[in-house]
Amino acid sequence: MKVYAEYFEEDGVLYRRNTLLQFGDCWDLIGSAVLANPGSAEPISSVSDDLLPSISKFYERFRCGEEIQPDNWYEFSPDSTMRFVEKIFNGWYLNKNIVLNGVIQLFNTFNIKNQNLKEAVSDIGVDSELLFSHNVYKYFNDKPTYFGFSGEVLKSEMLCRVAMNIFNNSSVAVLDIYHRDFSKNNFYHPTYVNQAYAQPHFQKYKNNILAGIIKNS
Repeated sequence: MKVYAEYFEEDGVLYRRNTLLQFGDCWDLIGSAVLANPGSAEPISSVSDDLLPSISKFYERFRCGEEIQPDNWYEFSPDSTMRFVEKIFNGWYLNKNIVLNGVIQLFNTFNIKNQNLKEAVSDIGVDSELLFSHNVYKYFNDKPTYFGFSGEVLKSEMLCRVAMNIFNNSSVAVLDIYHRDFSKNNFYHPTYVNQAYAQPHFQKYKNNILAGIIKNS
């Protein structure tokens, strides 16, 4: 797995957004995941000049009128959450071994980089245009999308509204494996999935959501 993302520091606060998890050398879109906030993955180096055209071309398909800013793109080390996202999309939790070749987009309900989610939530009062990535549902492109907002996000009135906006504006194809009523879904963070996948109470979720993700990939 190779990880690329936009990275910023503003007034002492770190932000990461538009994270791309690339498997193999292909730039085809596999799917997306929307989680809570960026965690422990650290930048390694600026993205090389020869890689920037591939990233730019990747975004051209969405026709959202945005151009990438080369100075803000970095390669990152993968963290545990990214590894768990990989296991969701390659079928590991369902005893499958799908070879991934392409890109999984990783979005978050807010972009403050801090592996301590409770602490990150307490920082949401900062005034920055980097705090939220608006309209990320435009980038799903009808591909399988895993919503793992987490309970901590859903307990926050502000963040729950952000999560609902992303979910409710997603396409019919994306929402096919979910209940259309936002409140009737479980939005388990991949960390919880990795802890609970073998438990009896988790089998229904595996058979519906996790199986739906790989079926539609």
